[in-house]
Amino acid sequence: MLGGASPIHRQHLKQAVQICITRHIPLGTSIQSICQFTHTACSTRAVTHSKAHTTDHQTSAERKFHPAHAHIGTSRCRSPDPQPSINAKQSPTTGTLDSYPPEVVAAIDTCLAQPRELVDCEAVERIKDVPIYSRYFTDRDCVNRLAQDAVATSRPQRALQVLNIAHHFGCYLKPNHYEGVAYHLAGRSHWALIPLLVTTAKHHCGRASVRLLNWNMRALVEDQRYDQLDHAFEQFANADLPPNRRTFHLMISGHLRNRNLNSAKQYMGMMAVAGIPVDPSTHAIIVSAYRSLGVDPKVHTHAFEGLRDLDGRLSTVVLNNIVQQLLDSRDEKAATRFMLAFDLPGGRGRNPTGSGSTTGLVGEHTPDTLSTRTPIDPPAVKPNAATFSILLRYMAREGKLSRMLKLLDHMKQAGVHPDPSVLAALIRGYLAAGHSREAISIVAVLLSTRSAATAEVFCTMMQVQPLTTLPVDVQGVPLTVQIFNALMSGLLDIMGLRAMRDILRTMRAVGISPDSHTVEILMSFLERAQGTGPRQLIRVLRSFSSPSLRPTIRHIHIILRSILRREKFKVYGCGWDTTAAKYSKKRTYNPKFLEGRILDTAEYYHPTAGLKLPRRLRWFGPILQSVSRQAIQSDRATIALRLKHDAVTSSDMRTSQAVFRNMLDQGLHPTIYHYSTLMDGYAKMGDIRGAKQVLQDALDAGIQPNAIMYTILINGYGRRGKPEEAMQAFRAMIRAGIAPDVPSIDAVAHAYFAVGAYSVARRVLREMWAQVQPFPSELEHADLRTLAITFRSYNSNPEHGRRKLSMRQQRLLHWKMRVIKTEWVRFEQWTESRPLSGGIDRYDGYPHKEE
Repeated sequence: MLGGASPIHRQHLKQAVQICITRHIPLGTSIQSICQFTHTACSTRAVTHSKAHTTDHQTSAERKFHPAHAHIGTSRCRSPDPQPSINAKQSPTTGTLDSYPPEVVAAIDTCLAQPRELVDCEAVERIKDVPIYSRYFTDRDCVNRLAQDAVATSRPQRALQVLNIAHHFGCYLKPNHYEGVAYHLAGRSHWALIPLLVTTAKHHCGRASVRLLNWNMRALVEDQRYDQLDHAFEQFANADLPPNRRTFHLMISGHLRNRNLNSAKQYMGMMAVAGIPVDPSTHAIIVSAYRSLGVDPKVHTHAFEGLRDLDGRLSTVVLNNIVQQLLDSRDEKAATRFMLAFDLPGGRGRNPTGSGSTTGLVGEHTPDTLSTRTPIDPPAVKPNAATFSILLRYMAREGKLSRMLKLLDHMKQAGVHPDPSVLAALIRGYLAAGHSREAISIVAVLLSTRSAATAEVFCTMMQVQPLTTLPVDVQGVPLTVQIFNALMSGLLDIMGLRAMRDILRTMRAVGISPDSHTVEILMSFLERAQGTGPRQLIRVLRSFSSPSLRPTIRHIHIILRSILRREKFKVYGCGWDTTAAKYSKKRTYNPKFLEGRILDTAEYYHPTAGLKLPRRLRWFGPILQSVSRQAIQSDRATIALRLKHDAVTSSDMRTSQAVFRNMLDQGLHPTIYHYSTLMDGYAKMGDIRGAKQVLQDALDAGIQPNAIMYTILINGYGRRGKPEEAMQAFRAMIRAGIAPDVPSIDAVAHAYFAVGAYSVARRVLREMWAQVQPFPSELEHADLRTLAITFRSYNSNPEHGRRKLSMRQQRLLHWKMRVIKTEWVRFEQWTESRPLSGGIDRYDGYPHKEE
């Protein structure tokens, strides 16, 4: 099954998969000593835990509520366990019904095993004629409290059975009781149960309310059931209820999140026809859901202008979303300008010393252009934890740990307490900077608030002595799957699959289930670092799938990416030697696998952007059907993969341009990855002029070129046997202030290697080595192959290629390139070849920064 991995990796992968599939099977003595409980059978929605193997009590957390009725004798009610199996503060996602009589809980759990809405069972009839028990199902307040408390347990579907039993006993509830249960289900993200709750309410009450139908629509949006959105809207007409503003906002938000701009516009028109005009809250909804479509300055301007008319909480949400979208596009300066609207210590948008941006995002920055981008100066907006987590995530991605720690000080001065997203971003920042001990210590401290034994065994598995002090106060922050995912994503590169195995064991010990992002992290690591093939990736995804953990479009991305990687290798090969064979006088260039394309295209566009997998990957069919059934449309990442297939592996630039235009017609804004893919397609065809034009188009669209784009040009010249032009493209990148990274330097060396100038290729690596790492003294006399392999191993630091070069650094690099030029002239004289190009002009057809 897992033949693509090495024996030890195959063993670890099987263990990791088994942990999530067979959650009810004990892992071993060591883990049982941590959690001090055994595992019962799992329901389809959540894992249940109990001290003894019973069905009427859950012990995964200590509840803090009193019995539903004060007049009911306490002798019949079980008090909360004073010594729960996991000590101290528990996750708010689990609770117990220990405050209720065991006969009541047994009746509810017995109904769970019955067909839906069949409550005429022996356990229910046994309590029907006992007033002290039946009152829990005949008094409206009791029913309401019991149902809401049932939501907090590890089996939230109990709440629906409480309502069914109450209806069976003749207690007729009003729609507002069901609305309260829906509110509690939403608070714990049990979205899949809300449509069932709304159906139950219709059956019991004979009617629904606008709020219930809105809850139903919200659940469909959150659960990505976009195929049912239009039907949910039709239910208003069937129930003879008028949709309100929130109804239309939910429909608009859902279609925008599904990247269906046309449907969103349609419902905006229907909202106007219904007499509900567009107001600032509408613009707030649009900007909050617009992230999947890309950056649109008009959307940002409309939302920003309406901040004055919004309440404080919604204003913060709007501004957070604007900043998030700008940082997604790496537009730091624009994001900083909007950050000036936040009310931060030391004045709006400024730090306590009054110098530069409070966020430290772009260093020293003068807020002089805010008015040109936003015509109205809004009132000061209070930042929240999400504000700082957005900035911390971006800094972690950029490898700016020192700025992250400084930002945490500003967060403390602003009186904002961290939440799980802040800690997750901090963990990612520590791991990106190579400080795994600090990252593990954060999780260990959070574990210690639950159980000291759990934290101790976790640190033993991680082989780390945790720190006693942290840069942020984690008191009261719940331990969530988001925090574990952040730790897992970084430790996989350090410890391999053993890290995931140990983290999953710890998650299971504290009652936290993995989510779709957990599976995504594992699949991405296997594809990227282990070279796992698509067949194994599909098997892993199928192994983790369950009714509560469905495949997503992001999982499909990883499978398609793995296929495209192999497809590209079959067409173009790999390494310097493939290109060098084209220009060698001693070898014959004999390309292989020119007809080795794996993927095909189809007319049906969504959700794979028209990419069609071969029939031999038959297991991919059910996965694709699961996503297609939800009417999920292709996103920008999937379209980028389609462009890569057409432009790079198929060399069909006409089709790729049509795909690009189709994406624009759908309202999706292209990113730097789409432009880079088009450039790569032109470059591999030998059309460097077309690649340069795409680079200029990206610049005109407001996208700043990066090292990847220039590396594509360098590689394009290298494949054509023109190292001088490759060096010219490298010089243009330096003049643009872009720091060279490992791939760009490697591409220059490859260009000289391809024409046999091995001494020049060695000189390139030797002179440019210091741009990435200090040159190892032991490699002073190493051969070119050893130098190339060692240099490529440094391609892991996210800081490389993203920092800007100062003028002094640019001059130093230009001096080093003159040394390389001298070496190349000597090579030309030795081979008595004609120079490939003349002098290098500053204005050479490359886009430049404005003077």
